[in-house]
Amino acid sequence: MIDLAKAESQAVAWEISLRDWMELQVQVFGNVDVFGNPDLDDESVEEWRGVVAQVLIDNRLCSKANRFMECSRYAYLYQCDGPEKHDLFSPIYCDLRFCPRCAPRQFARLIEKYEPILKAVAKEPKPGFRFRELTLTTRNTGTLTAEQIKKFNGDVKKTLKILMKGINDWGAIWCDEVGFNNTNLHAHVLLHGPYIAQTKLAEVWEEVSGHEVVYIKEATRSGAKALIHLLKYVSKPPANDPEKIGLLEVAFHKTRRVHTVGRFFNFVGQDTDNTHSEWEKCPHCGAGLNKLPGITRIEKAIADGRTFVGTKQTARRKEWVN
Repeated sequence: MIDLAKAESQAVAWEISLRDWMELQVQVFGNVDVFGNPDLDDESVEEWRGVVAQVLIDNRLCSKANRFMECSRYAYLYQCDGPEKHDLFSPIYCDLRFCPRCAPRQFARLIEKYEPILKAVAKEPKPGFRFRELTLTTRNTGTLTAEQIKKFNGDVKKTLKILMKGINDWGAIWCDEVGFNNTNLHAHVLLHGPYIAQTKLAEVWEEVSGHEVVYIKEATRSGAKALIHLLKYVSKPPANDPEKIGLLEVAFHKTRRVHTVGRFFNFVGQDTDNTHSEWEKCPHCGAGLNKLPGITRIEKAIADGRTFVGTKQTARRKEWVN
């Protein structure tokens, strides 16, 4: 965690900006080419991340800015309980919602978190109930604020509750999304419930939110496939413009992108979208893991012969995303 007072003091003493101070720390403490990618241009990565960090700094999110700059630069250390005592490491991720390195990780964790809902529903089929895909949109104003997002999610929830009034055992999960490199806020909803006419959906959505465009159809996918389709855009940041990424992080600060209502609400407990995942088993032998005290630079962990603790999960995560 950044010592903000110390960082700002040093930046002033060195006559550089706080962003430049963060970039200097990155340069001093290693680069991102720790997995042997010879084509990686670390300088351009630093510059891109620096622009995002500056937006966060300008909006008083300095700790997030520092986490973003240091993402995957340091590592936690592990050793397994097996007879070979395998030495392992796990990168320390920033877990910001729109970080290109963390987005696939967020996606994989959301799948694991919400897949039990669909499995439970499949075991208890209900006459007339189907999975239905809804899209609810807003006008693109060119800006996006936390207040807009909060109101939007409240409108989605209210709309679904009105449509399902008097109906038991319905449930829904939705994901907030924006268009690529723009601020077109919309929600993709996976609803498990009875038939809804598009005209009725449009009528209620306009009444609740003041917006007009809606879409509904019966889901063509089921189970995990339906969930993957719903959450797929979480795996890829919705912009390549670093300033837009920074503004999205500001707008979604302390706000979830994925929400549940009805039967699905609280189905999986109180976990949030970005709680740190603790590794439990050695990828080499399956033995339990002990987290060792302290952290180290990630390239040093590799130079010391440690292996990535998530080796086996990486292939599965790529398979999901692709």
